[in-house]
Amino acid sequence: MAHQHGHGHDAHGREAGEHFLRAAFTLSLLILLMEAVGGFLAHSLGLLGDAGHVLTDVLALGASLFSARLERRPAQGRWSYGFSRAGILAALFNASTLLLVSGAIVVEAIGRLLHPVAVQGMIVWAVALLGLLGNLYIGLRLHGGHSHESLNVRSAWLHVMTDAAASGTVLLAGVVIAVTGWRIADPLASIIVSLLIVRFAWGILAETVGILMEATPDDVDLDALCQAIESDGLVRSCHHLHVWSIGSGERALSAHLAVAEMRLGDTTAVIARASGVLAERFGIAHCTFQVESQDHPCGDGDCLS
Repeated sequence: MAHQHGHGHDAHGREAGEHFLRAAFTLSLLILLMEAVGGFLAHSLGLLGDAGHVLTDVLALGASLFSARLERRPAQGRWSYGFSRAGILAALFNASTLLLVSGAIVVEAIGRLLHPVAVQGMIVWAVALLGLLGNLYIGLRLHGGHSHESLNVRSAWLHVMTDAAASGTVLLAGVVIAVTGWRIADPLASIIVSLLIVRFAWGILAETVGILMEATPDDVDLDALCQAIESDGLVRSCHHLHVWSIGSGERALSAHLAVAEMRLGDTTAVIARASGVLAERFGIAHCTFQVESQDHPCGDGDCLS
């Protein structure tokens, strides 16, 4: 069995992401207090629902910040892969809390549609506007903090941007109430917010579960991988091929390679070439290969993977 390890961790990028998470956590806490007070004063379910979502932002950002620190710890003892999946667990927590909050908001909104409550439209409008501006600012800063590289930071970023959309919807409802007095605009806005939350949360939930179940990433073509490995003239076939995510942006591969008859020492060059192709073309830097003779029972590639 031969291993090729490559870890492209960008320490500076991780520290930058952690810095933005810390700033976002502090500002989200201030937005939460503002919207909670404003919701109670205005009797606005839309604002209270948005405050509930901001509460999940605070919890999500706190979990993301903690896991970001944990991810920087080196591999040790039982944790041979390190703590890369701490961020995945944080993302799973984020998505689960969003689904629970959205369900509670919808139940309350239906009650308000049946029994409308007087809402102070101008208070709703003012607080929602401040919430919208605050969330847009946080979202832009998180996006600059490498949100595309980490599911953990990306889940926090999407949390905040969904909340910005929610604040915009509540803002619109506040304007409608102030201009027309149409009170059901508030619970309708909260239902729309909940649907946005569910759509976002479900995508994150599916992605995190896929990683924890070690499913092949959606953008990985196993046939193309196998063809790339077999492009080496000394590799007769590639089988028992598995690709999974250790954490966000960190993938691992294991495979059996049936090779032509050669000296044992020559297999090192075959493995090095296969690892180089996978790292360059597919971004997979952690590879484990088992080299077999082409006369091995699985050398024809018909064995089950």
